[in-house]
Amino acid sequence: MAEITLATIQAHFDAEARAGRRLLADPNTVSGLGTYLKYHQAASLMAEEGVTNVLDVGCNRGSIEALFQRLYPARAQTTLVEGVDISSEAIRQATELHLANCNFRTYDGSRLPYADERFDLVVLVEVIEHVVEKEALLSEIRRVLRPSGRLFLTTPNPECLALRVETALWRSLRRLLGKPQQEKDAYICNRHLEAMLSQAGFLALHLGRMYSWPHLFVCFNGWSLFPPLPPRALYHFQRLCLRLLNHNRLPEYLDKRLKWSQVGLFLKQSSDQYLRSGASLAREDRLFLKQSGAP
Repeated sequence: MAEITLATIQAHFDAEARAGRRLLADPNTVSGLGTYLKYHQAASLMAEEGVTNVLDVGCNRGSIEALFQRLYPARAQTTLVEGVDISSEAIRQATELHLANCNFRTYDGSRLPYADERFDLVVLVEVIEHVVEKEALLSEIRRVLRPSGRLFLTTPNPECLALRVETALWRSLRRLLGKPQQEKDAYICNRHLEAMLSQAGFLALHLGRMYSWPHLFVCFNGWSLFPPLPPRALYHFQRLCLRLLNHNRLPEYLDKRLKWSQVGLFLKQSSDQYLRSGASLAREDRLFLKQSGAP
């Protein structure tokens, strides 16, 4: 496997933006439902009272901002949103949307181009798995958040069986067809991520999850190989599975294997809180990170 670098990630998302996929995922399709739910959660947080300045890190083509303006047009008139991304092509397309009170810019993937304590909310949706220097990014996010500012973060769960199988099948298909591999993912397990966030000075307000439905692969125009279902039937099967999983408490082993994404809302701790708790948290987290050997 080739090394994942800022250059390989940037090349992937430049190419993806040029390919012209849908700006907003369709919640009435198998492929679009999960993405739409995450974007909807982010937009809802952006619309809350007291949120006037928002930063979307890894904004891509401005999908969350477009959904925010569609769902909350009144709030969008008074909320300032900044979006940054390493893909210049994605930022070009986001800028061409001409969304009110939204500014988009490319950045170098390291230091965020904003002053300290500027934002009430930072959105990081399905992004941290594409970041090489994760600790540095979290430190930068904490820097630009105002006191008691919040971070909304979602990321795939690499321990999910469906994700593992799907990733392996994609790699095999690309190898069979002679296509280059997509070197863009550096997944992080949930426990490792939570340890990293605590080290960076964040306190978990809410930890949630989005489940996967039992499947092996969804690829061919919405058709599924397992279970063998056409698009509409598969969509209803997906909704049924998600409803059952979300309303039943699962044993820890199954929860870890069926959870598709970790979804969390985190609070920036004050300097005093961070200093008081930092020493003990750092000792525990360093021990875990050393034992886990996770990337």
